[in-house]
Amino acid sequence: MDYNKNNIAKDKAQTWKTFNKLTLYTIIFVAIILLIIFTLFNY
Repeated sequence: MDYNKNNIAKDKAQTWKTFNKLTLYTIIFVAIILLIIFTLFNY
């Protein structure tokens, strides 16, 4: 039982880490696209 709980907790932590990384990359990606759009409109 304890082993199972630990496994679930570890899995949750891994999923959260992956989700955080994905969110970070998405924010960076969106920021770059916005930067490109603003640059195009300024020229």
